[in-house]
Amino acid sequence: MRLIAGGVLDAQTLAWARAQIDVLSWRDGATTAGPAARGVKRNEQADLSTRAGQGLETLLRERILAHPVIASAARPHKVSRLLISRTPVGGGYGDHVDNALMGPEGARLRTDLSFTLFLSEPDAYDGGGLTIEDALEDRTVRLPAGDLILYPSGAPHRVEPVTRGTRLVCVGWIQSHVRDASAREVLWDLERVRAAWPDEADASARLTLDKAIGALLRRWAET
Repeated sequence: MRLIAGGVLDAQTLAWARAQIDVLSWRDGATTAGPAARGVKRNEQADLSTRAGQGLETLLRERILAHPVIASAARPHKVSRLLISRTPVGGGYGDHVDNALMGPEGARLRTDLSFTLFLSEPDAYDGGGLTIEDALEDRTVRLPAGDLILYPSGAPHRVEPVTRGTRLVCVGWIQSHVRDASAREVLWDLERVRAAWPDEADASARLTLDKAIGALLRRWAET
């Protein structure tokens, strides 16, 4: 299941985030890649250990987790440290699959879902699309700044070479309360029905829907 969460960041927050990013230092992005992906990763990673970096990561994390699509579709249990990635002309990230487990011993995270939050407007760069493979076709996305795409961490994907400008994104990984992808999709479908339920509709039917969602969460959720 791939979903787009629109408007994770508004224009004011984007402007603030870019101002913080302007004062960060950068390092070779290959240092944060797994052994298999290191050879195909050609970008830069921001140092978020500074005060500006920590404040930026905190705000981005809050906005991502507060978005209703993320809350309902991903059911986050744990979220990785965020990465800010900058890809200049000539950079990109070849075909790879994200590591199944991330983080240090004792604080491991199972990567059920990956996300990319776009921080550059599409007209600020050429190329740089995120291409995600599936059984039928490859799909390439370049979203407006402030929008996020959520996709399975096990799906092969790549970042196409940047041919003009600079691509700026925030990436991260989610361990869901609901491990099984099919179960998450059922819950997401039911949540969309609940969100669209008319106020004037039968209250007893709405209560039955609430009960069903709760029962499925008790069956499938891990804490």
